[in-house]
Amino acid sequence: MSYRLEFSDSVFETLEALGTSDAKRLRQVFLKILSLRRSPRPPDSEQLAHFSYRGLKGFRVTQGEHRIIYAIDEKAKVVKLARVLHRDRDYRELDRI
Repeated sequence: MSYRLEFSDSVFETLEALGTSDAKRLRQVFLKILSLRRSPRPPDSEQLAHFSYRGLKGFRVTQGEHRIIYAIDEKAKVVKLARVLHRDRDYRELDRI
């Protein structure tokens, strides 16, 4: 079964900024996001111990230098994308979600 993707405004903003600076990386990150529809817990995913998003457990996957932060609503079959962060950015930024 396929999951639906739900994007936060922050994810859209990051993807837009990435698209203007590096189209190849945008494509790679976007393809990784799309792959979450089929497999929201791929082998390279990691559950985030101290992060939840909208009351759901947080996860991350890596695509190159970017971290895709998301949560999974199993009942509704929705992957809720919270943030796309460059690996150099601090995870403390997640506290502001």
